[in-house]
Amino acid sequence: MRNIGIVLLASMIVMAMLARTSTYAEAKVGFINLQRLVNESKMGQAARDEFQKMRQDKETVVAAKLREVNELRELINKAGDKMSAQDKRTKLLALQKSNKEYQRLVSDVKEDILREDRQLVSIILQKADGVLKKVAKRLNYTIILKDANVIGYLDPSVDITDEVIKELNRK
Repeated sequence: MRNIGIVLLASMIVMAMLARTSTYAEAKVGFINLQRLVNESKMGQAARDEFQKMRQDKETVVAAKLREVNELRELINKAGDKMSAQDKRTKLLALQKSNKEYQRLVSDVKEDILREDRQLVSIILQKADGVLKKVAKRLNYTIILKDANVIGYLDPSVDITDEVIKELNRK
């Protein structure tokens, strides 16, 4: 009796595995390269141009602050011996303050740039998601993978990035 139960259980497991195999055989899997989508689509290129302009503006502000710090440092180095102790102390405190402001500015700008980059990519991907679903349905895909890091091998024939970029550029 016990052997019959084991045989029944084993056959149910085999049938379940066969059922899953046939389900997987019907699935059509595709892949989209999100980095290419962001870099090559018109929307992504426009966002990159906007991002680069914002980055240059922020770097200009940082460079101006660095010049201020360097000019103050140079003044202290050149004329420090001729200054009174009080003036030199005042200039050194101003240099320390200016240097701290510069360091804080650099940190804030880096943070702003990273946040802006993530935000632009997020907006592009949100807009592309609808297009991705439309292309996937049109081409009868049941699964679209987005993360290249989890894929050991990818046959180029399942990459639908070009199709999604074309469709996204039409919008």
